[in-house]
Amino acid sequence: MQLHIQKVEQNNKVFTLYYTSEQPLPFDPHDVVMVSAGDYVVASVRELTADHIQLYISTDEPLEWGDQIVIQLAFSPTVSIVGSKDIIATLGHFPDFEHGVITDHHIGKDQVELDVQLAEPFADHTIKLTFLEATEIEFSAPDVEKNEIAEMDFRYDETLMVVDIEAAQGMSGSFFCGGIKAEFKS
Repeated sequence: MQLHIQKVEQNNKVFTLYYTSEQPLPFDPHDVVMVSAGDYVVASVRELTADHIQLYISTDEPLEWGDQIVIQLAFSPTVSIVGSKDIIATLGHFPDFEHGVITDHHIGKDQVELDVQLAEPFADHTIKLTFLEATEIEFSAPDVEKNEIAEMDFRYDETLMVVDIEAAQGMSGSFFCGGIKAEFKS
């Protein structure tokens, strides 16, 4: 969907884009979207009204915004991850897992399980992610000391979901899956 941008405000990694559009935006809070403007970025929708959209964008780089942007849905955790609403109720959003640490993992023939301790300010929470009907599983060897996530991307690919885990340190991987469950680990 193409938007005409009136202005952009930034508060740390949260960008508020004031726009005009002929039709309402087809997104919900917590959706992951791809934004194409002067730059191409992946963002999480934090708030949406008739005249602005608030996006969390995990970047420390300055972004270039034109007067028009294109926003497309990449992934909806509230639709596609069982248990996401409980996590959102506790944290206020579905985490992006950036700088989270994989504290335990099990990679089976058709299932991947990851325990991810979240980064500050939620470091006292660990989320167990279970990826069901997993195929084309490829992982690098884990680090004995620390497996820190640089980025974890979820996106749709026809009838499956694609998961890409880029490591800041240690284990990284990618795979397709048919379902995802998320829950707090006690």
